[in-house]
Amino acid sequence: MIAKKSRTLILVNHPGRQERADFEEIKAKIEAAEPEIGVQIVQAGQSAEELDQQIWDRPCLIVSFATPLGFRPKRGRVYCCRPIPKFEQLIKLSRAGIPVPLSAQYRFGKPLDRRFWGPFVVLKPTTPGTMSQGAVYLMRTERACELAEVVFPPGHPSRQSPVLVQQFVDTGEWPSYFRVLTIFGEPLYCRKGFTAKPRPPLDASDEVLLSTPIATNAQFGERQAANDPDVLDLARRTYAAMPAIPLQGVDIIREQSGGRLFVLEINAGGNTWHFSSQHTQHFQQFQSATSRAERIAQFGAWDVAARALITKTNQEAF
Repeated sequence: MIAKKSRTLILVNHPGRQERADFEEIKAKIEAAEPEIGVQIVQAGQSAEELDQQIWDRPCLIVSFATPLGFRPKRGRVYCCRPIPKFEQLIKLSRAGIPVPLSAQYRFGKPLDRRFWGPFVVLKPTTPGTMSQGAVYLMRTERACELAEVVFPPGHPSRQSPVLVQQFVDTGEWPSYFRVLTIFGEPLYCRKGFTAKPRPPLDASDEVLLSTPIATNAQFGERQAANDPDVLDLARRTYAAMPAIPLQGVDIIREQSGGRLFVLEINAGGNTWHFSSQHTQHFQQFQSATSRAERIAQFGAWDVAARALITKTNQEAF
């Protein structure tokens, strides 16, 4: 006997950001575990009028891992990823009690106090695209005022958006970070990445410090699966800071001395479904990259996603 559907879950597919086949596999798991939920997979630009009216007669939940674009549901709660400026993320994280590095919007021409910031800071542009190119600069705090004019001279494109100054959290000779991909706070996979080159000694010249990339997420060094319980716990807690964002690529760093963890950002725009995204194909050319199958298998990603989506649909569909 086929169970009568009482609730609808709509998953919005964005070609290039994820393959529809992933959602089809998750759909099968949801409908097997909870037959009363009818799962519909729609394309980002699809019209709601194309769906059977019976779907809209039931309570609905809509989940999109990017801005829904042309799809406009007739009813239901909508969860969708959207870009959130990095400094706004840091404020939200801090207010939620999530540890983040000491940060501020940098004011060009204003000296920084070593007693407040410590001996080293990093300057990070927030202009779209700059972080993915590794434009993060390490410098001595007392030289930041002068060196900021060197790396971001007047008229530099990075001055079009705020530049962040952040305390330098030393993750070790080979800078590293964790990426935990979560859905509604539940980890789908976790990997640890390292820079392709070691960072210079901290007593190196200003020129050497500035010229050495330290943005671990912009380089293609070693990457490996990770399962640190405290990292996973922090990623789960991080979701509560921005609960409207269903898919979060939580970037976490661990301080070498003392082991403290800090969250850098959640990649709220949603371009993080690296099971089948366009970026995934690029990563696979590197020998150390984990495979799609390994990422799915690490925590049972499709089962985790199905459980999380079932829970949200049962709780919040309307």
